[in-house]
Parts: sequence; C-alpha cells; structure tokens
Amino acid sequence: MNTPALWHRLGQQSIHRRQPGSRICGRAGSMLHYVLIYMTVASALLTVGGVVLHTILKADTSDRRESLFLSSLLRAEKQLRSDSHESGMTFESTSQLSLVTSQQTKVIWSAERGVLSRTETRNDQVVVAERYIFPAGSLVSFEVEAPEVVLIRITEPSAFVKYSSLSNGSTDPNKPIEQVSPATPRSVAPPNSVEIRLKGAAS
Repeated sequence: MNTPALWHRLGQQSIHRRQPGSRICGRAGSMLHYVLIYMTVASALLTVGGVVLHTILKADTSDRRESLFLSSLLRAEKQLRSDSHESGMTFESTSQLSLVTSQQTKVIWSAERGVLSRTETRNDQVVVAERYIFPAGSLVSFEVEAPEVVLIRITEPSAFVKYSSLSNGSTDPNKPIEQVSPATPRSVAPPNSVEIRLKGAAS
C-alpha cells in the first residue's frame, strides 16, 4: 500500500470539505455588516424624524399663541376705537377706563393681567359683557401718555417662563405676578409690547 499517496488523497478530501464551510462563514460575516449598516441608517432616520416632529409641534404651539394674541388684539382695538370715537375715554386707574355713550350707557374697560374686559351697563344693569383674552403671561395696563391721550399697552409673555399650551391670560389668576411675568434682566431685551393710543382725559 502506497502510504504517501493515501495521505495525499486524505489531505485533498479535507481541503475540499473545509471549503464550503469557509464560504458560509464569509457570507455570515457579510450579512452582519449589512445588518449593522441597516441599523445605523434606521437609527439616524428615527433621530431626524423625532427632531422634525418636535419642531413641528413646537411651531404649532407658537402659532396658536400668536393667533390668540393677534385675534384678541384686533377685536379689542376695534371696540376701543369705536368707544373712543363716540366719547372720550376717562382714565380711572392703571387697570380701569370709563366712558359714557350718547345713549347714557356707562362702559367700563378693566385690565387684569392678560385679560381685557368690557362691561356696558344701563341703570345699574349689565347690558353687554365681553372679554378679550391674551396668551398666558401677557400683561395689559392703562396709562396717560399726554393730555387727552390714553395709552393701552399689551405686553407679550416673558421668554423666561414656559407656559402650558392650554393656558391663557385667565389661567391661575391668583398666581403671583413674579412667577407669571418675572422681571427682565437689564442685559436682556424686554418682551415686545403693542400700544393703542386713544383720545381721552385723565381724571
């Protein structure tokens, strides 16, 4: 029996038997690389999607707040100017204005933080009651700017406070003003404000 030839044949058979296994291992290693790439791409897409969704929700909340502010401002200005044209405003205090119409109806405008109220009375009976509600953190105040001129100032919410998306100027009326609208540091620009000037008279 030729021993060298026998060992040569056995070696060739072992080589041929190992080759299929090596191919399987190569395919398995390539598949692992593909899975890692897919997972990386998927996680990146999920992260980008989460950031975009958060931005959309934040922008939607901001749009609702701006819409409420502008809607209340336009309605209040229209009614204020209508009352002012009929009869000059009388400054009562920083939170109250009054006037008497030609029909002898008394109109009281009152400001309480982010709410502007208008009450129309005749013979001590309330005829009309309206409220103009601004976003949470807004401030409404009255002052005399010059003789015969009454100023209504509506200040936007502070940037240092995070307000609930469901809250408005009438939410938590008993909450301290320092928490609702804290003082702005000198190094920071104050919140924006809108001013309405009407013909009036200080009392």
